[in-house]
Amino acid sequence: MKLAILVLLFFISALSKAQPNCSATATGLIPINDLGTGMFTNAWNSVWQGGLYPNGSNLVPVDHKNKGLQLAGQIQCLDLNGNPDAANGKIVWLGIGMSNGTQESQQFIPLANSYSGKNPRLTLVDGAVGGMTASIISSQNNSSYITYWNTVKTRLSNAGVTANQVQVIWLKEANSVGTTPVKQYYDSLVVQFKRIMYELKTRFPNVKLCYVASRISARYATSTLNPEPFAYYTGWAIKKVIEDQINGDVQLAYSGPTAKSPWLSWGIYMWSDGELPQITNPAIYWNCPTDFQNDGTHPSIPTGASKVGQLLLAFFTTDDTTKPWFLGAGCQLSTSVIEFINNQCLTIYPNPFKLETTLKIGVEFKNASLTIFNSFGQQIKHMTGISGESYTLRRANLTGGLYLIRLTQANKLIATDKILITD
Repeated sequence: MKLAILVLLFFISALSKAQPNCSATATGLIPINDLGTGMFTNAWNSVWQGGLYPNGSNLVPVDHKNKGLQLAGQIQCLDLNGNPDAANGKIVWLGIGMSNGTQESQQFIPLANSYSGKNPRLTLVDGAVGGMTASIISSQNNSSYITYWNTVKTRLSNAGVTANQVQVIWLKEANSVGTTPVKQYYDSLVVQFKRIMYELKTRFPNVKLCYVASRISARYATSTLNPEPFAYYTGWAIKKVIEDQINGDVQLAYSGPTAKSPWLSWGIYMWSDGELPQITNPAIYWNCPTDFQNDGTHPSIPTGASKVGQLLLAFFTTDDTTKPWFLGAGCQLSTSVIEFINNQCLTIYPNPFKLETTLKIGVEFKNASLTIFNSFGQQIKHMTGISGESYTLRRANLTGGLYLIRLTQANKLIATDKILITD
């Protein structure tokens, strides 16, 4: 008995002393979005082009985006059986994935629910579960496969909704590594992501959109769960699956009677080389030790996970394919929002900026209002009486950081976007 107690005390002591490896040097790997049209030679000497989407671009191809917009416009409130119900129905957003996914969803969901512009008929459910990796949830032969999907069903039920009401998925997945070679890890993850898409389409018959997130940095990892360069290659696996759908992979068909997958896009790419910010999105970087738990693999709670939650709030309130259903007052999607999205009217330049930036919407402002929110969804400023062909937004007393802006005209939402103020 004494020996058992001593072993337990030693184990607890070891855990308390464990820390992320903050002295780890930079990996030298370049974020996929920062590569752009540049090339990356992988671990098995194949050469890949950067950019989150085909041809080195970080923008969704026009045709693929238009299909996503069409599907976003079709999202409506559904009853428990999946039938349209404008009076009492719900739109359900569901998180799918492993430990990082649930930790980050649990920070994002309260932020989103407190955001004043969120559609009150939108229900957000965390369906991610610790330890439930891509290899588990994609394989019916795995002993934990049914456990995971039953847990998702239970969480939906606890939220008062059903699988028939799920129309949007946020997916964050990876695999435990151990001694797996990098190429095998990447190849397996691509296959498993495609199987997961089939699971989603089969289990949630009304699902339309799926946004896939990358890992955050694992530069400081002290475990073999998913260290570098595996966290980095997870992003490449996601890029491959999305590109395969864009290029017509029948296994990822998202329309028609033979659809086997929801429509896919990034949501979002969060990898950086530790504390080194992305060039494309300088708000994305991961400090050690503050942003990590002791294993250097999971985000710290609340600091690191909350940072992801804020990034997700910025994404879901500003992306063209999310605004029609994430924002608004109910089940009837605003036609004005969809019209402005299709015309891509709002431009902000420069962005990021230090002192001031210019807003344009392609038409003349007429007594419009501008509201600014911080990354927690709290209102910071509200300006009225904006008229003219453009509007100069000055920094004034705003501190550096990420903000969300909302433009309204005649009490109708006309555009939302994010701005980044730098010091």
